[in-house]
Amino acid sequence: MIDIVSSIRKLNREGQTLAIASVINTWKSSPRPVGSALIISENGEMTGSVSGGCVEGAVVKKAVEIIKSQKAEVLHFGISDADAWEVGLSCGGALDVFVQPFYPEAIWHEMDELLNQDEGFVLLSTLEENPQYSIVKANGETTGAAFEKSLLPELEQAFYEGDSKVLSSGSHFVQVFPKKPVMLLIGSAHITVELTELAHMFGFETILIDPRATFASKTQYKVKPQTIHVQWPQEVLPHLKLDKNTYAVILSHDPKIDDEALKLLLKSEVAYIGALGSRKTHAKRVERLKEYGFSSEEVDSIHAPIGIDIGSKLPREIALSVMAEVIKMKNGK
Repeated sequence: MIDIVSSIRKLNREGQTLAIASVINTWKSSPRPVGSALIISENGEMTGSVSGGCVEGAVVKKAVEIIKSQKAEVLHFGISDADAWEVGLSCGGALDVFVQPFYPEAIWHEMDELLNQDEGFVLLSTLEENPQYSIVKANGETTGAAFEKSLLPELEQAFYEGDSKVLSSGSHFVQVFPKKPVMLLIGSAHITVELTELAHMFGFETILIDPRATFASKTQYKVKPQTIHVQWPQEVLPHLKLDKNTYAVILSHDPKIDDEALKLLLKSEVAYIGALGSRKTHAKRVERLKEYGFSSEEVDSIHAPIGIDIGSKLPREIALSVMAEVIKMKNGK
């Protein structure tokens, strides 16, 4: 649903009456994952998708009825093999879609505030005609309707794994809204310029670290990193949250900078470490890291040469290959 938040804000500003349809279960080759959402206005206009085109027509028709009745409903769809081929799948599947009037104003206001502040949370909805909503923040604070505390372990697990799902009770759906993933850019270069633009396009928070003021401050960015540290990595990284939501890209080409970053990143919980350089350059990097005391297992966690091999030559092509590899890791592939 994150991908259509800006559209929701626009429609709300216009005062339109809306319904929201969310994928809550999938089987086999469903075209869209659980959590995907479609916004429908009272005149049948839609934003987003729940199936890539297979069932949108039926969902929109039901949503217009639900806007009038203000009664939510769970719809079940089977997708035929022929329809699956239409949206690029090899075989059909099935999905459940929860269609409901748009969230109450107080709930949406709270969600919108949390999204603006980039504070992770989950939205718990009851799957009934008149849904009840609870918002649970990453720090455990809750707002909205009360719910059984026995559901908390499943909510925490869903948040940790980043997976929206129907809970084991079968009567609640949890939608996960994680914090933005963070891309750490070590070194400002032409590739960094292109990669920063792509990272913003795909919803990453970007942090640039480069002690070379000329590179960090004078490089002309199309989209600037959100935070720029003109400092050494060892001065900045100890103060950052280097967790599984963080993706580190080493780009400076200067071992004095790159190695200092790697010494800290290899001991952290970051989800991804990629380092620019040829195989020969990386072999020398590996030797240095082993001399610093890092194990073969630790060193092997570095993605180098960086990026998916697409025969990249231009900086923008290299940036694309890196972004693809980061997204692949983020999506658990």
